[in-house]
Amino acid sequence: MATSTTIVVTSAGRSRAGRASVFAVANKKGGTGKSTTVVNLAAELSVRGFRVLVVDLDAQGHAGLGLGRVAATGAPSVHDVLCHRSSKLVDAIVETLDPLIDLAPADRNFNGDVRISDPRRLAEALAPIVYDYDAILIDTPPSSPRLIVAGMMAADAVVVPTLLDHLSFDGVGQFLRAYHGVIAELKVGCAGAMIVPSRVDLRSSMQKDVLSRMTSSYGRAQLATGVRIDVAVAEAFGACRPLRLWRPSARAVSDFARLADEILWHFVPHGLQPAPAGQYA
Repeated sequence: MATSTTIVVTSAGRSRAGRASVFAVANKKGGTGKSTTVVNLAAELSVRGFRVLVVDLDAQGHAGLGLGRVAATGAPSVHDVLCHRSSKLVDAIVETLDPLIDLAPADRNFNGDVRISDPRRLAEALAPIVYDYDAILIDTPPSSPRLIVAGMMAADAVVVPTLLDHLSFDGVGQFLRAYHGVIAELKVGCAGAMIVPSRVDLRSSMQKDVLSRMTSSYGRAQLATGVRIDVAVAEAFGACRPLRLWRPSARAVSDFARLADEILWHFVPHGLQPAPAGQYA
């Protein structure tokens, strides 16, 4: 992770040192809450005064949908930079309803044809703008290994949302093995991975068992506290808003706030630490 001492003043009026911290939110298994995590982490970082860019690599465009923006047909998108060397990511960036959150939207008609084989292409496309933001969140698709690798190659750390069931536990293991393989083969300078349990309901004996197995397998330090099951999370997506804006009293708001704090404390260089946990709940 870069440690430049360049001081940048964000539009929120707070100064920061160096480039944005880049997080890929990824899992090979679908339906684990990747887009939900991206949208709500962006909202939690914004409320702290961080300027955030969301990069929506998933052609479903759900991260953009959760922020109230999707690319119009034929408009510039993040997928353009993976298909054309001449495309610039900055040309695709649009504002969202939150003045501190920008979006590089997905092409919802993207057919998966990544024409540029260089796995570092996304990192290359982000390079001109990493000093314009405090944090960049990359939402990756579950079924496109090339796009997942592109996201990991651009990231300082990887966030892995997962459900607490036995198939998801196996999926996390498969993903982390692939992740470490990419790190070793392509010599990626990643700071590590954090597993984020989602839709947590510990009244379920199965969830308790899977959580215990995850803790034993990966250690408490690699496992975030997680986000409890909350119907308001899905309702907020239906309203095209982050949960904090849709229903600030929802219990999952405090969970996403705590998750933002945990990720920042683990992965962000000194000088970009959050305010004390609980202030935003």
